Amino acid sequence: MNFLNNVLKFLFWGVFIFVIVLIVFLIFFNVVPNLNEDVIRSGIVAFFGAFFAFIFVKISEWFSIIRKNNENHFNGLVKIERLINRVISRLEKNILIFQDYVEALNSMNMITWSSHPVPFCNELADDLKNIDFINEYFSFSLDIETLNNDFVTIGTMYDEVKGLFINKTIKPETYKNNVSFCVNKIEGIVEFMKTYQENAIKLLAKTRLLSKERKNITFLFGAFPKKHYIKKFDEEVEEELKVLKEEIEEVRKKSQEEINRIKGDSKLN
Repeated sequence: MNFLNNVLKFLFWGVFIFVIVLIVFLIFFNVVPNLNEDVIRSGIVAFFGAFFAFIFVKISEWFSIIRKNNENHFNGLVKIERLINRVISRLEKNILIFQDYVEALNSMNMITWSSHPVPFCNELADDLKNIDFINEYFSFSLDIETLNNDFVTIGTMYDEVKGLFINKTIKPETYKNNVSFCVNKIEGIVEFMKTYQENAIKLLAKTRLLSKERKNITFLFGAFPKKHYIKKFDEEVEEELKVLKEEIEEVRKKSQEEINRIKGDSKLN
């Protein structure tokens, strides 16, 4: 919208200047009737040549800006796709780690708290054009930030309780009660991570669909991204989700086979 307003303003002032200069030439021609026609013609040609050259340069600049902005949009989607893949992988690892923590703490074994922050970057949305996706991505980033804060909070809480127990500042019963509280919190975080992982996979499907718009290339503007989701976007997302989940399951299967192979080799040795 801002770009369109700028174009309209430029066209308005361009036409205005054109009319003013034309009027000046006509007045000048009438005031000085004996002026050589070749001089007048040369002046008019020189002016309009420079004027239209200026217009052409400005229009070319605008087309270049549009193409660059559109290209930045699609490059941003590629970066976000990579980020979401990292998020899904990191959540997978943290879920396994936290489940082990729950098992250990329920057995009243002490643990060394360690969690891996989930990566996020709000700046990746700066060049995006699709408003619906931008809103979802910011909500996505906010959830990640909240999750990382929860990691720090529960880790600090457990370390304090463990330190007090080791230093015999609190009684065993108090320690057990606090550990049970930590376990409940960890289990809640695990459930949140599972739900959030599904949300991340769905957002990844949407990212991949929007990236496919890059194929719709125009001569002047390159690939033109849409400002909002199309009507059938939800249906397309469901189809893309099926493909994406099959790919993820295939990767998990291969990873598990590799883990089993390594375990088998270690037993033989």
